[in-house]
Amino acid sequence: MAYEKFARTSVRVETPTLSLVPDGRITVNAAACRLLAGAGVKAVVLLWDELTHRIALKAAPKGDRDAFAISITGLHSGSLRAKSFLTYIGWNAPRRQTLPATWSESEKMLEAMLPPAFLKARPRHGPQTKGTSR
Repeated sequence: MAYEKFARTSVRVETPTLSLVPDGRITVNAAACRLLAGAGVKAVVLLWDELTHRIALKAAPKGDRDAFAISITGLHSGSLRAKSFLTYIGWNAPRRQTLPATWSESEKMLEAMLPPAFLKARPRHGPQTKGTSR
């Protein structure tokens, strides 16, 4: 009997990526999960740089009212609900978009550049500032 070697279909990924999903989730792959878990990140604030089309998931201090909880499942995948953020930045992709991400250890921040083709122009109201009342 001749054996046939099975070619493995998945391998351990060492490059962090994040995906923006049409249902309003931001997901992270296993490599990004390992980085976030290793840094003790349980919640993130979402940052947006409109000029460079960059987003960032930055570790949030405990009690930050603007933080989004990130669910990490066994270091294989993670996600957070960010529909309001994606609407705010004008994200409009019909399918999941997976993007390479970079990790800043000093900032405890995962960053990615968004393709401008999926960003709708936002109305100009000047820079958004947070008021002191909530």
